[in-house]
Amino acid sequence: MTRKKLTFILAPRQELSSSQADRLFELMRDSYDHVSEARFFNDLENKQFVGLLCNPQGSIEGFTTFGINPGQTGTDAYNIIFSGDTVISPQSWGTSEMITGGLHAAGRIMAHDTTRKWYWFLISKGHRTYLYLPFYFHHFYPSPELNGHSAKLRSIVEHCAGKLYPGHWDPEKGVISFQQPHGQLKAGLAKATFDKKDKKHVAFFLQKNPHFHRGDELACITELSPENVREKARNHLINGLNDPVRGW
Repeated sequence: MTRKKLTFILAPRQELSSSQADRLFELMRDSYDHVSEARFFNDLENKQFVGLLCNPQGSIEGFTTFGINPGQTGTDAYNIIFSGDTVISPQSWGTSEMITGGLHAAGRIMAHDTTRKWYWFLISKGHRTYLYLPFYFHHFYPSPELNGHSAKLRSIVEHCAGKLYPGHWDPEKGVISFQQPHGQLKAGLAKATFDKKDKKHVAFFLQKNPHFHRGDELACITELSPENVREKARNHLINGLNDPVRGW
């Protein structure tokens, strides 16, 4: 199958049209069960930016959202970019535009405050989002390899998850879970994770988040800096730093 070439577009959330917002919810509903329309649009309302993956005809084939220091997670020492819902339609799986476009977008946001460090806080209920970390970053948490960065990164994860998900965050497991389903991968899509359990980082994801298929979210963190991004994608972040988002 030939994948369509996708383009990543960073859009202020308030500039989304109603039809675009409806398309985002449609993508969520196509990949996840137990998706609440009210909760989805409420979460979207609390994000500053949306990253859109569009095909040559302009149709949205995937998206991610960006929240800047949500819930006062930023501190005097660092800022947080929080990725909320991230979805790519299955026919476009395997594309790298989501992460490379996301790094460029992050750089554009980061350019507005170069006095503090920036961290990417993401929650993952599927292995594909988690794999962005080992594939594109040197240091991240949680990781199969503990190193000198692990303790600090873990403390930032606990800070962010505790503030954003009180009552649902389990610091011992490193997982956010809900008594009532908040969205879980459809069974056919979750099977793809189990089918790859022999892969090192997928096996680690399953070890850390064994109930992902029930909607549990693995809380993750990495530093957003040129030094921490692997060489194959570093220039996307650097180019973003040289192209600040206008009017924000």
